Amino acid sequence: MIKFKQFHNMPSQAISLLASEKTGKDWMDSVLPILWEGLCTELGFSAGVVVLKAEGEDSFYESASFGYGEDGFYYSFLNRGSDHWEELMHSPEPVVFSGKEFELFGKNTNACAIRISSKKTEIGFLLAEMEEASHLPFAIFLSLFADKIGTEWAKSKPSLEVSDSMREGNSHSLYRKEIPNLDLARREFASQKVLTILGQAGSGKKTLAKWIHQSHLPGAPFLVVESLPEHFGKLEKALSHWGAESRQGSLVLVGIQALSLGQQQILSDWWTKSGYTGSLFLLGSEESGQELLPEFERFLRKNSLVLPSLRFLPKTKLQSLVQAIFEELCDSQNRSGLQLGDRSLQELVSRGYAENFTDLRNAILTGILTCRTNQVEPADLEPGKSKMDLEIPDAEDLDLRRGTEALERQKILLAMRIFSGNQIRMAKALGISRGSLQYKMKQLGLM
Repeated sequence: MIKFKQFHNMPSQAISLLASEKTGKDWMDSVLPILWEGLCTELGFSAGVVVLKAEGEDSFYESASFGYGEDGFYYSFLNRGSDHWEELMHSPEPVVFSGKEFELFGKNTNACAIRISSKKTEIGFLLAEMEEASHLPFAIFLSLFADKIGTEWAKSKPSLEVSDSMREGNSHSLYRKEIPNLDLARREFASQKVLTILGQAGSGKKTLAKWIHQSHLPGAPFLVVESLPEHFGKLEKALSHWGAESRQGSLVLVGIQALSLGQQQILSDWWTKSGYTGSLFLLGSEESGQELLPEFERFLRKNSLVLPSLRFLPKTKLQSLVQAIFEELCDSQNRSGLQLGDRSLQELVSRGYAENFTDLRNAILTGILTCRTNQVEPADLEPGKSKMDLEIPDAEDLDLRRGTEALERQKILLAMRIFSGNQIRMAKALGISRGSLQYKMKQLGLM
């Protein structure tokens, strides 16, 4: 049994927080950071950090820290995928890192690190630096604390297996209610296995296609192709390869409004003669600068949807959509409790969004990242300040340049969230110089 007198005198605040009635996400957001700081102070640690898996992402973030000051510190020997990371993530016992062998924050400290697990899944670790020679009594207590974190983390993730676009009551589901003839198109898709989705840039065509795919073909392959080869022979070969890869699933072809007459003919022939047994989504804009073959035009109209622009939504519907997106982004950025002021809501509703959801989400995220109080005000919503895609493209998306750019943007945004915009700490964590970070941020429209 642990005797708390071994750890000096436990403060009443720490005891009350440890026994807090808050659970799940509320405990993770509001109790954990304060409790960790209090425990580190009372137990005499020089520094300490709690690192956890980010919700809905294959990445980790700094959930709570103590003793590092404004510039912070990054434990480079615990880079994800390194030997020491693997050792820690697979060790049932605490792992000790000697200050004589590893780069620690303190000058005369050793570090005790303990993995954090939830439902037999490793979700992060906690690490504490201390000057004491013996880590045993502290390790026992920290192990129990790691168990507590794992328990509360599990309570905050009730639906990990359900993607955001599939959940009801979120921004995607609110927008779907405004799409004319959606139910009819879904029924036709079930029988015809083809659907054309037209709409402006950023209107969520791929998101809708994936939602319909998951509704009808859960677990089946979903392959997105951003551009088609212009050479006819290469196009025929590519369609054959993509068809084989997405067989029994769905193939998504983007930008069909820009296809040449020859590409249209080859695509029409492939659909009718190849024996492809999967489903097909054709995505493009309403306006086409290309002449359409009669046969291809009939093919596009066989089963089609036109997504409404945000500017055509009723004001009350747009307000609800803005609020839903704001709450989702606050949750993803660990800014629970942040409010969207009435004037900011009206400002967002009154704007025009050339790229629909992309521009709207960018504007809201700008406000969340800029805001330093508990309420986003119009001054935080500086238009054009940042150009941020919030989601890494699907793994099935074959556009390498776009995927690389989105991945860099996502990692920088994650570092920005973890370190509250501190570029020194961001650069250290990303493994690049501060100058390189600033250059990339300018190139990606993040500053």
